[in-house]
Amino acid sequence: MLSVTSTAMALWAAVSLQAVEPQVESAAQAAFDAVAQGYPALNATVMVGDAIVWEAEGGQARQPQDGTATDYNFYSIAKMLTGLAYLRLEQDGRLDLDTPVRSIDPDLPAHYDGVTVHQLLDHSAGVRHYTSEADWIGFSDRRCALPSDALGHFIDDPLVTTPGYTTFGYVLLSHLLVTLTGQADFDAAMQDVLGEAYRAHTDREDAVKATAWVGEAGDWQAYEDLSAECKFGGGGLLASARDLAETGAALYRGEIVDPAVLAEGPAYWAGRAEEVNLTYAAHSGGSPGGRAFLIVYLEPQVSVALTGNYDGENLQALAITLADLFAGLPPAE
Repeated sequence: MLSVTSTAMALWAAVSLQAVEPQVESAAQAAFDAVAQGYPALNATVMVGDAIVWEAEGGQARQPQDGTATDYNFYSIAKMLTGLAYLRLEQDGRLDLDTPVRSIDPDLPAHYDGVTVHQLLDHSAGVRHYTSEADWIGFSDRRCALPSDALGHFIDDPLVTTPGYTTFGYVLLSHLLVTLTGQADFDAAMQDVLGEAYRAHTDREDAVKATAWVGEAGDWQAYEDLSAECKFGGGGLLASARDLAETGAALYRGEIVDPAVLAEGPAYWAGRAEEVNLTYAAHSGGSPGGRAFLIVYLEPQVSVALTGNYDGENLQALAITLADLFAGLPPAE
């Protein structure tokens, strides 16, 4: 674990005290309620240091199983966790991120010659994304026990000339991670690399799923047989708000990677806010089946996780508002 300066410890202690002040809790609840009314169920967990300091549960159609400990699909936040696993492999000397992917799996098509792990991580390799709604549905209808089972949907397609954001690139990274670790499946591979910081699991058809707004009366209706299991580290993982927040806390505690590398490495989801001297990591996720956001402030130590069971309003603004409140930062203009 990284050493902590006395200045940082004093700041974090002040944040913890502030987090229980009534005006902070009241402002957090008001911000949360304004968004939660557009969801059947929405959960929030805020951690400061090692402690959960605030949680909220809201929504218009909550069921008995809905709560901050309930697993929902957090979709593309899986890319952040997968990226962290690769950064950990590099930190531990188990992998050079400039390694060509065909040296890990020689059976990949020849057009992957020259593609590196680093390029997959920052979406610059040219692996395609979904091309249409039908393509999305076709991939969602697949059932996969391993990431290798999902490759047939896209692996033989040519690389695109203008690279961009891609879920399929992270499905390939999921396959390569299983290959590199020699583990039996994707969850085991992530646990091998991240240890107890990995608190998610791959999707399955029988998981607690999202609901959709249907009909003129605006009734909430459960999806049936919806699965993102073939996305793996590209968007096929489930976790609760509490578990996601705990993963964020493991990140700022230095239990995953050296936090100093986050704003310098191939992590498109991390950066610096120089105006407030803040290093952060954040990612959104959303698709039919759920909506989520994870934001982690490395100094001060604040982790905010939001998970919902519906693809509703993007949760970025709410996550930042909550993180700033509990970090003691001034409201964004």
